[in-house]
Amino acid sequence: MTVCSIFDGSDMNITDIEQDFQKKVCDKIRLLPEGLSRYLVIHPFTFDDGDHYIVVLKNVGGEWQLSDEGHTIMHLSYEDINLSRGGYREIVDNTVSAFGLVNCEGELTLPIPEMRFGDALFSYIQALVKISDVKYLERERVRSLFMDEFRGFLIEHIPESRRKFDYYHPQHDPKSVYPIDCRVETRNSPLFIFGITSDSKCQTVTTIIYWWERQGEAFKVMAIHENQEEISRPILARFTDVCDKQFSSLPTNRARIKTFVEESFVHGT
Repeated sequence: MTVCSIFDGSDMNITDIEQDFQKKVCDKIRLLPEGLSRYLVIHPFTFDDGDHYIVVLKNVGGEWQLSDEGHTIMHLSYEDINLSRGGYREIVDNTVSAFGLVNCEGELTLPIPEMRFGDALFSYIQALVKISDVKYLERERVRSLFMDEFRGFLIEHIPESRRKFDYYHPQHDPKSVYPIDCRVETRNSPLFIFGITSDSKCQTVTTIIYWWERQGEAFKVMAIHENQEEISRPILARFTDVCDKQFSSLPTNRARIKTFVEESFVHGT
């Protein structure tokens, strides 16, 4: 494999970069060379219509960056979404700013700092997913209400001493890049509980679980969907591979979730 110069002339090569992508994001990542110092990032993450996000790793002026080459915003235009409208534009601009992206006439790029390729790719895909989710702007308030209900339900049924919201690995993830909605201590391995509100949240949680698996610590995963029927089949299929127990919604499964948490995990039966 051709050796590439990274920022300061180090000998990190494309194989190393690909392995870092796999370690930090998921093991399905591949790099496909397309010209000089340009690689198509092959990954499993998609829009809800099944099209993959376009992600390109390329060297521009001696610096490496990730780019969608304008594809994300172009894809949204197919949905008849006017991104110049206040609410939509605000979400895009805020996401670009929050994740450190650059928007150059519709092309979204992310410079890769300090050879942190894997971390950069994870953040970049998160940003693309969040931007593509503007089509659901009218549902944001409803999602917020669901997460409030999700949190309230767990507070009601899990003792405070056993639960911790927004948990992150204190040694391996001090910046909380891979957070858990709620970690529950059990007699055996801990239980990670997630609230799933959308395709984007489902994909993000899938990636988070992949990362936690690589830390070598035992755990179980449970998910409560706002409405499982709204999750696209390919995305749900990938999530099912890494989730131990799912509930299709909260309102119709309160008793089952309570029993599952208290008996199967909290009490270790």
